[in-house]
Amino acid sequence: MDTPAAIRHPLIHQQRFLITEMIFQLGQIPTPIRIRCYREVGSERVTCEQSHYLQTPLQDEPSFESSDDHSGVDEALATITGEMAAQYQQAEQAGHRPSDDWLLPSRDFD
Repeated sequence: MDTPAAIRHPLIHQQRFLITEMIFQLGQIPTPIRIRCYREVGSERVTCEQSHYLQTPLQDEPSFESSDDHSGVDEALATITGEMAAQYQQAEQAGHRPSDDWLLPSRDFD
């Protein structure tokens, strides 16, 4: 997608277009999680932002997506949700009860 003429200016950069937004709940955690996927202007690169990150009692720090450069929306969503589901299941199998406390809100998600 090309940059619209209306926003072509040397001070305007890092332009991206919203492709999709997904809202879901993870297992027994009632808080909705949102993921937004964007395509950078002039590129096929897909980046995402999340409303929450998962940190179960088994994790020293929350699961952050290691790459913010995907070939497509399906790949991006599968990577993010797959990691969350795997961490959730590991904690549950270790005897931990799912809780809203496992979700950390993203400071950058508005």
